[in-house]
Amino acid sequence: MPTAVVTKTARQNTRGIEVGPNAFRNDFNKRSFQFSHNLVGHRLFSLPRLAELAKSLLADTSTRSVRWQAGGAPVDAGWAVPLHDKVESVNEAISNLAESGSWVLLYSVQRDPEYRALLDQLMTEILADTGCSRDEVTWEDAYIFLASPDAVTPYHIDHEATFLFQIHGNRTANIWDANDRSVLPDKEIEKYYIGDLNAAKYTIEKQSKATVYALNQGTGVHHPSKAPHAFKNGDIYSIALGIHFCVRDCDRQASVYQMNYLLRRCGLKPTSPGKSQWRDKLKASIIAMFADKKPKTKHDMLRSGFKKLTAPLRLVLK
Repeated sequence: MPTAVVTKTARQNTRGIEVGPNAFRNDFNKRSFQFSHNLVGHRLFSLPRLAELAKSLLADTSTRSVRWQAGGAPVDAGWAVPLHDKVESVNEAISNLAESGSWVLLYSVQRDPEYRALLDQLMTEILADTGCSRDEVTWEDAYIFLASPDAVTPYHIDHEATFLFQIHGNRTANIWDANDRSVLPDKEIEKYYIGDLNAAKYTIEKQSKATVYALNQGTGVHHPSKAPHAFKNGDIYSIALGIHFCVRDCDRQASVYQMNYLLRRCGLKPTSPGKSQWRDKLKASIIAMFADKKPKTKHDMLRSGFKKLTAPLRLVLK
């Protein structure tokens, strides 16, 4: 669809998201699905405005909020790929996105009031459309992902449930079933929840099990918590907005995986989450006893309990 037409639609439609038949409510955080949105042509996603946003985020040294890397890495590269030497700054990477051969990730963009207002609007729509209660949301964030032509987002998992909005360009999304243990074994999930963000490993044998989505501007995709995913950019630069958030049930399950990691390191064979309600409850309560009561970051919310519990044992478990 031509950009001008979509832009006109976006200005006429007060909603950000076009709801598909039953998918939001029936499949949320269970299965991936595609949807349409009205954000194409929004002024907050022009390259000059995004460069301005990146500059303000970089000026805030209290937290790491901007990340940029080379975009030509393979799908199994993880998050340790260096940026091309010719890209000397994130602003240059954004301004020359069509040629810089990189991708740029802007975290927590809601620290800018204009993006905060957009996040609030979209979260209100998402919660209403999915039936998820605001009380169940323990953390929320908005990020913007910019990528040069042919850039690859490596295979990985996230704790959060995510709604990704393709705003400029096109990408191919590969999303796997989070509950398929032939794709995502318990041991990989356990390692992820103790802090190894590259724990989920891509193999060519897994590719046939992916659900593949063609994302064009004006479309989006939902991937549930822990669903492995990878993206390949098309032949023009890409701009995408991600809304992701944590829910209590997934937080509790994360604690079960952390306890299972510890039990496995002690030579035991722990029961997988969901197989025993009382075991899950006991494991989660142990982690909760040690967790920060008022965590300041998502990392603290997810991992402070495990870190405090295992601090005296780290020498033994190395």
